[in-house]
Amino acid sequence: GIKVRLHQRHKNVRRTVSPCLPSACCLFSGCPFSPTVPPEMPTIDASKDVVKEGEEVEFTCTTSGSKPAAAIKWLKGDEEMEESASNFEEDPKEGKLFNVTSTLVLRVSRLDDGLPVTCQVHHPAVGDLQAMKDLQTQRYLDVLYKPQVQVAVSYPQGPTREGDTLELTCIANGKPQPALTWLRLDEEMPERAIISVENLVLESLNKSDNGTYRCRAFNKIGESYDDYLLHVYATSPTAEPSTHDSRAGTEVPGSVDHAVIGGVVAVVVFAILCLLIVLGRYFARHKGTYFTHEAKGADDAADADTAIINAEGGQNNSDEKKEYFI
Repeated sequence: GIKVRLHQRHKNVRRTVSPCLPSACCLFSGCPFSPTVPPEMPTIDASKDVVKEGEEVEFTCTTSGSKPAAAIKWLKGDEEMEESASNFEEDPKEGKLFNVTSTLVLRVSRLDDGLPVTCQVHHPAVGDLQAMKDLQTQRYLDVLYKPQVQVAVSYPQGPTREGDTLELTCIANGKPQPALTWLRLDEEMPERAIISVENLVLESLNKSDNGTYRCRAFNKIGESYDDYLLHVYATSPTAEPSTHDSRAGTEVPGSVDHAVIGGVVAVVVFAILCLLIVLGRYFARHKGTYFTHEAKGADDAADADTAIINAEGGQNNSDEKKEYFI
């Protein structure tokens, strides 16, 4: 075969005529095989250098001087992406050589921040792996996003009791770096509260400290917050909760206490019901009308004195009517 180096208008581009018949005339009359020309180094442009979370950004990759037309592949990190559009056309200055352009449109999230967007050029004239790596270029995503916030309990790792020290830590992630503020909802922050940017410390807790404490994080993109609900329990063991929600700051009273209270109430109600049943049966058995001897003769008496005399007389008469048999 005969190799012919063509006139180089592009730096470091070597154009090679494919093997031809062993005849010099093929240089003038044309060879049965078309020459293969590798593409030039690609360039990549972005519609925005900095993009906010949820917005779209458009990347354009261009490579020129290839024959046949080169193929372009997109990567976001290690993930292959499908191009949004592509086209190729002949180079007006280099006959039968092609310029290729590919477009990629991405809607970004905070997870995309810092990832590289890579444009890779593939061509049959480039066979070895190192040469393929040389035919790629990339841009890094710069994504702005509002903060995400979480309030964590550094101390204590359990129920919050009177006299304890409470330490909260505000963990915020955002771009640009967010600013932090602490506040207490609906009430003023205790005077003994110690605030150092992301930390809030309350010493010698008491029940007046109960309430909701909020960490607020904000940057120019937006703001977020997270709350911690504090409930301070007495130091008495009976008042100590059996469980503690360290995330929300709410101590949940133990289920044993509720069971005891429910059992006592049930016993009292049962005793009252038994007493009512016994009393009801007693009064039902002794129901009726009772008369005394003083009432005898009262029906015919004109007044109370006469009724008594009649009653006494009735008794005497009854005694007199007694008969004895010998």
